[in-house]
Amino acid sequence: MNSFFVSAFLLLLPILLFFIPKSFDKKLNLPPSPPRLPIIGNLHQLEKLPYRSLEVLSKKYGLLMLLNLGQVPTLVVSSPNLVGEIMNNHNVIFSNRPQTTATKILLYDNNIIGFAPYGECWRQARKICP
Repeated sequence: MNSFFVSAFLLLLPILLFFIPKSFDKKLNLPPSPPRLPIIGNLHQLEKLPYRSLEVLSKKYGLLMLLNLGQVPTLVVSSPNLVGEIMNNHNVIFSNRPQTTATKILLYDNNIIGFAPYGECWRQARKICP
């Protein structure tokens, strides 16, 4: 009896992992994104020369698209004009680096100027190291 439940759970787990992230994406106002795999995301769609793969994807999904590189959502902008608009209007949002467990452990909780999130800590470090 227990082996039946374990088998049923193991069969349903991949299905849940495949469909649950898609249901969350529909609720958010995200840019278009190519289909992705559960763990590697869109890495399988990037070939030996990634810029060529990104060019093909941008022709299909537009100048602004969302790729998941592994588990990291990445915004890909394929237009210099759009990059300028994003950096002028939303610079505070995009000025931070991603915070990972490794950088928190190795870099003193991301308090080194190169990895510090924009805020009071970053401004203080910037005053010390102009």
